[in-house]
Amino acid sequence: MKVLDKIRNIAFWTNDLLKGSVIRKNYIDIKNILENPDEDHHKKILKLRLEKILEHASKNVAYYENTNVLKSNIHTFPVVNKNIIRDKIDDFISNGIDKVSLHRVVTSGSTGTPFSVYHDAKKRNRNSADTIYFGILAGFEIGTQLNYLKIWTKVNRKNRLQAWAENIIPIDVTQLSDENIEKLLLNFALNSTPKAFLGYASALESICQFIEKKNYKIIIKNVKSIIAMSEGLSDYGKHSLHKYFGVYPISRYSNVENGIIAQQLPDGSNSFIVNWASYYIEILEIENNEPVELGKPGRIVVTDYFNYAMPIIRYDTGDIGVLDWDEKKKNIILKKVEGRKMDLVYNTEGNLVSSFTITNNMWLYPEIKQYQFIQTGRTNYLFKLNLEGKFERELLLISEFKNYFGQDADISVDYVDEIPLLNSGKRKKVMNIYQN
Repeated sequence: MKVLDKIRNIAFWTNDLLKGSVIRKNYIDIKNILENPDEDHHKKILKLRLEKILEHASKNVAYYENTNVLKSNIHTFPVVNKNIIRDKIDDFISNGIDKVSLHRVVTSGSTGTPFSVYHDAKKRNRNSADTIYFGILAGFEIGTQLNYLKIWTKVNRKNRLQAWAENIIPIDVTQLSDENIEKLLLNFALNSTPKAFLGYASALESICQFIEKKNYKIIIKNVKSIIAMSEGLSDYGKHSLHKYFGVYPISRYSNVENGIIAQQLPDGSNSFIVNWASYYIEILEIENNEPVELGKPGRIVVTDYFNYAMPIIRYDTGDIGVLDWDEKKKNIILKKVEGRKMDLVYNTEGNLVSSFTITNNMWLYPEIKQYQFIQTGRTNYLFKLNLEGKFERELLLISEFKNYFGQDADISVDYVDEIPLLNSGKRKKVMNIYQN
């Protein structure tokens, strides 16, 4: 690290020390539990952690007052989702707590109306510690220059002094025109300081596509880590980012409501280490609330151990994932995250087709700048393609995807000038408007 980066690092931990080392204590707890999952002591801690939040919610949260919940059995608690919480937001705030005293976080609303959750100080400190631990796993340390690609607004944009102190370079994904990407690449190439990247997978991939389109001979030096968030990172993205930035990128599974739920390790594997220290994770059937077997896909349902001001218990994230046993790590890992339930696509026989089947095959068509795959009917599918010039391989594309969706699949192609960003700043690659 540069001298100034080290000073930033020291200043952060000194400030935490003066406040009672609350973040460091949380960091040590996370590290000990996740790196020693078999210890009986840690299992007892997590059992007690779950019982305490369930007991607190059953006694102090209005939503659970008229339900037959048992603090010793999480399965007696109802599964909730954004709509349920949004419609009865005050019923989820613990008794005697004023929302004004809490920190409000708001999702982007990419799937509808914006959604708010309130965090207390204990939860915020835990999220900070989670971020530090998983950042270090990815190769990032506090103080290193962080190029942060997301939507930046007046609400979330840091002032210049704060951005400088935290060494954050905000990059607005809504402004990633060819001209702006070229300026960014020039800055990256000329800047030899240690640097890290955190951002939407689609934004990171857009930069790689620009490099290839312009046939730039460029390597971004001194990159310490690349973390893709909010969207799945395709094989193309992993290959290209490693090629041009010199490090293997990893995917992080997180949300605004909770925090970091799981993250890949920089070891080339695609599985995720689960943040069991901070969350209780369940995988439930897609159409009901029964648990699925290990190795099978289902809805990711999260219980947060640390938000006592607004307990989030059995929260259906809307995402689909697969938990499985990892013999090497001797722990249950998140084998894959498939994306949102509303984005699941099915073949003509009604069987689920992994979204990775689409994203990992589309990088074989580098002439396509942007794409979107939409299921429009039981056997009907649409590719929206944005590319320069004429697409010479349309018939090959259709033929290839009939192998995945059925030879009776009706796959059409629509050529567009742009695949629009969602309100969140992400660009949805797979959609199902037939099921929804």
